[in-house]
Amino acid sequence: MTEALLITPTELRQWHYCPRVVFFERCTPVRRRETILMTHGREKHQVELIKERRRTLSRYELIEGERRYDVRLTSTALGLTGELDLLIVNGQEAYPVEFKHTHRPPDPGHKLQLCAYALLVEAELGLTCPHGYWHSSRTRQTHVIPMETRLRNRTMQTIHEVRAFIQLEQCPPPTPQAVKCLECELRNFCGDTV
Repeated sequence: MTEALLITPTELRQWHYCPRVVFFERCTPVRRRETILMTHGREKHQVELIKERRRTLSRYELIEGERRYDVRLTSTALGLTGELDLLIVNGQEAYPVEFKHTHRPPDPGHKLQLCAYALLVEAELGLTCPHGYWHSSRTRQTHVIPMETRLRNRTMQTIHEVRAFIQLEQCPPPTPQAVKCLECELRNFCGDTV
């Protein structure tokens, strides 16, 4: 599989949010304009990772484990590539961790992203990922996301779906939730949205 056809876990999350984000990034030569919210979120993300290095593993209900930051993983068999915020390794088990700057709980797109990282860890490092963690820097809540068969199957299905759209360069329909378009940095490129 060529590098161009590898999907990122972030693209799976974006696909769930609005498939056109992935379409415009992959299939058209538009330049994304970073919004204030995106800049703020990226900055908060970096601050959270710095703070994480000083913390214990108690928020994950783990007694011990090795923390690995910015873990780069690629699997041509899965058709995935990405960089994971944090991986906690404890023996033959590993737990992917994603940090988000939001007040909302994890949505299905966040779960797809986290599961894609778990699949990458299992494929590339030979470790088992029974669950992962999704942490909100706004609410300070950490959610346990079980890596159940249903989520794994949905993640694989979404990988294939996204790859098919990229190969066909087919513009997907807009998100049915028009409120998402109000803050979108790509809104100007969608002629049939709000």
